[in-house]
Amino acid sequence: MTVFKTFKDFLGITQTKVGIVFSIFVPLVFLLFWMTGYHGATERVDQLVVGIVNEDGQQGERIAQAITTGVPYQTQSYDSLTTAQQQMDNGDLTMIISIPAHFTEDVASNGTTQMNYYINQGNSDIAKSIVQSSATQISSTIGEHAFADVHQEIVTTNIVKTHDISNFAISMLPMILGFVTYVGVMTMNIQLNIASMMLKRDHSKWQIFWGRQILLLVISVVASFVITTVASLFADTVASFWQMWSFHLLVYISCIAVTQMAFALFGNVAPLFNVALIPLQLMTAGNIIPAAMLSPLYRNIGYFLPAPNAIQGYLRLIYSGASVSSFVIHLLWIAIVTFGITWIRTALVKPASSPISHPAGSH
Repeated sequence: MTVFKTFKDFLGITQTKVGIVFSIFVPLVFLLFWMTGYHGATERVDQLVVGIVNEDGQQGERIAQAITTGVPYQTQSYDSLTTAQQQMDNGDLTMIISIPAHFTEDVASNGTTQMNYYINQGNSDIAKSIVQSSATQISSTIGEHAFADVHQEIVTTNIVKTHDISNFAISMLPMILGFVTYVGVMTMNIQLNIASMMLKRDHSKWQIFWGRQILLLVISVVASFVITTVASLFADTVASFWQMWSFHLLVYISCIAVTQMAFALFGNVAPLFNVALIPLQLMTAGNIIPAAMLSPLYRNIGYFLPAPNAIQGYLRLIYSGASVSSFVIHLLWIAIVTFGITWIRTALVKPASSPISHPAGSH
């Protein structure tokens, strides 16, 4: 037998063809989604929202107005720093610019004054870098316009990093718990689909369906508990263990429901569908670059996918303790809708005809 005959035999095996398809399909999907989604992202800084807090009374009003018209971001005014910080913890603000009390008076008495900038370390890395790099320029511009008759650097910059975590490993936790869970569940459902096909000979479709759901529920409870327990050994999160675990349980359930639905709809081609969701989820998760800076087509897709909701939820549970109720609702709807589609598709599939059984003793 020649090497070329072996080569042809390789090509005749279905798994070989599937492997070849994956070798082209996976990088192609990443290329298409990321190149179109991230295209021009850094030019969309006008989509970032910055909060402005004026504590300098009437004198600070013109400073606040100058900031509003001068920064390249969208701005929102707040009466108190506490309220603005709550909105930043909720993910609505990328930075807070605070004009402290006696801001203008300090120039007369000290010759200098200070502008405070609050940046949540739980925000996107790109967004944090953009607004932090612009802080000094904003201070300088305000100094030039508000105190033009003084020929020196008037406004100094004070950057306050809120919810700062020194351990870099903890910053990876939202990605591990929110995204890697999807990858693990996707791989598991490939094997369970093979097992389901093996059981068809001796079990009805509904026996297989409900038996599989019970197994998946048990896996969700046990796996989420184990992973959360191990994670708690490395990270001291703002949220309690039970909050982390219950949220991770919901993440497991939603990831399972989505990847299982693909097999119900597409059969053996389902892995391609599930893999295609990977670059979309990484791109729209918002921990690398804010979804608002993506191409308009991709900005809202993350709401309908499990990993982006999971990652954003974990950013709050780990860093700030802000409410994750909106992400819980999204994950619940994802799980309910995709499970419903799986159930309907299963109901529509006609069961294979059972072999005719003959009475005992008949010929």
